Amino acid sequence: MRISVSTARRPKQVFPALVALSALIAFLFLVPSFWGDYARILLFSILLYVTMALSYDLVGGLLGYLYLGHGLFFGLGAYATAMALKHGQPLPLALLLAAFVSLPAAALLGLPLFRLRGAVFALATLGLLLLGSQMAKNLSWWTGGAAGLSLPPNPSPFLTYSLSLTLTLAMIIFHWLLCGSRLGLKLGAIQEGEDMAESVGIDSGKVKRLALIFSAVPAALAGGLHAREISFVIPSEAFGLENSLAPLLMCLLFKPGTTWGPLLGALVLSTAQEVIWTTIPSFRLSLYGVLLIFIGVQRAKQS
Repeated sequence: MRISVSTARRPKQVFPALVALSALIAFLFLVPSFWGDYARILLFSILLYVTMALSYDLVGGLLGYLYLGHGLFFGLGAYATAMALKHGQPLPLALLLAAFVSLPAAALLGLPLFRLRGAVFALATLGLLLLGSQMAKNLSWWTGGAAGLSLPPNPSPFLTYSLSLTLTLAMIIFHWLLCGSRLGLKLGAIQEGEDMAESVGIDSGKVKRLALIFSAVPAALAGGLHAREISFVIPSEAFGLENSLAPLLMCLLFKPGTTWGPLLGALVLSTAQEVIWTTIPSFRLSLYGVLLIFIGVQRAKQS
């Protein structure tokens, strides 16, 4: 009897939540119509931060690796999208190209990277980020070099915003489903003890490469949308250290390995960045250093 009562009540509890969620999504889609370009650009940036934080969490949270190369895929996606747009391709097709570029890149890089662990893995991923920036500067006939690539003004800002919102919603749902899936459980088992996970039949190498691929594709799409929004790409920004540090901090700020932790971290940190940018912009990057020290101290106390 108790089971039937609770089962009967469950739809009544879920329905208001679904209505509220649908209203929130509709509101977010309509924000540019109400509050103009500033609100659209601000929300666009926050949405990309949420996507980057949740995609980072697949490796940095669920798998538990200190990962400093997430910005590499952001930069690859930005350049792939920009070059496709320069050749007259529509934005959806350019973003599809960014996803196709990032997928094999992540699959190939995962082979040597996941032979490393700990600080060595972190330094190797940071090295790849710096290598990506240097290659973008050196391949000037293709990427425009240090001057970067300039694009025509964005002809459809609302399309770019709508795609960013769709990407973020898809990333939230995907991350939530992954946390409760068999792959998510395998990632958690590897974080607890890789040797023990191997002993119970988990192919840790395959699982870690899948995590990197699922992490890379949304980051590349975020980079492509960012390139379309600002209409230019330069190596120092596309492959900037900020694109790796910001998702890391957003993931670690609250509870890594959960959907709500990186999501809340992205909302808090991106809002704080906007406030600092409009008041004391010189302190913006210093915020990362302060947060890194704070998170390091807290984790040292916990251990």
